[in-house]
Amino acid sequence: MSIKKTPSGWLVDIQPGGRGAKRFRKTLPTKAEALAWEAWVKTQVIQTPAWQPPKKDKRRLSDLVDLWHEHHGQHLKSKNTLPKLKNICKALGNPFVDDFNAEQFAAYRARRLEAGISANFINRDYAYLRAVFNELKRLGYWNKENPLSKIRQFKIEEKELAYLTQDQIRQL
Repeated sequence: MSIKKTPSGWLVDIQPGGRGAKRFRKTLPTKAEALAWEAWVKTQVIQTPAWQPPKKDKRRLSDLVDLWHEHHGQHLKSKNTLPKLKNICKALGNPFVDDFNAEQFAAYRARRLEAGISANFINRDYAYLRAVFNELKRLGYWNKENPLSKIRQFKIEEKELAYLTQDQIRQL
C-alpha cells in the first residue's frame, strides 16, 4: 500500500495506524501532490488523537471490580459485596470489558432463572454490577456507556402484608 500510477492520476493507498486501523485512499493529479498528501495524513494520525482508532480495553471484568472496590467499595458498610461481584464475574466467564455487553448479562440472568434462583436475587446481582460501572464512570476510570444500562430489572410482585388483630397479639 503506497502510491501507484493509475490512468486517472496517482492513487495514494495508506493505512498509517497499521493493520486494523483506518485506511485512507485518494487519487491526485501529480506524484508530488500524492507524496505531500501521504505525509500530511501520516502526521495527522500522529498529532491528532481523533484520527487514531480507539485502543481496545484489555482489562477483565474482575479488574474493574477490583478497581471499584479499591476506590469506592471498601468504604461501604457491607463487606459481602466484593465476594458477590467476584462470583458474578466468575459465572460470566470473566470477559474482557470491551466484549462485555447486555446480551451476555441477559444470558447469565436466564441461566440463573432456570437454575431456580429468585428474580429478586438476580435483580440484586444486576444492581451491584450496574453500580460498578456507574461509579467507575463517575470516578473517571470508565469512559464508555454502561453496558447494562439497556437492561431492566425483573418486576417483582409485592407480597400482601397481613396485620395481626388484637386477639392474635394477646395470644402471642
